[in-house]
Amino acid sequence: MGELLVSKSGLGYLIMYGSQVFNIDLVITAVIMLGILSFIMYFGISQLNKLTKKRKSQ
Repeated sequence: MGELLVSKSGLGYLIMYGSQVFNIDLVITAVIMLGILSFIMYFGISQLNKLTKKRKSQ
């Protein structure tokens, strides 16, 4: 939340800037990008978790 309020760059900045200038396309694009990045990071961590669990059980 802090990044959205005080950032000078990044996706949080784009969301805040887009909402201030009423550019809904910019806001939606940034939110979709955040969702995609979150999914990729979650998927990577879950795969790493599975990998470490397999190594511990061997």
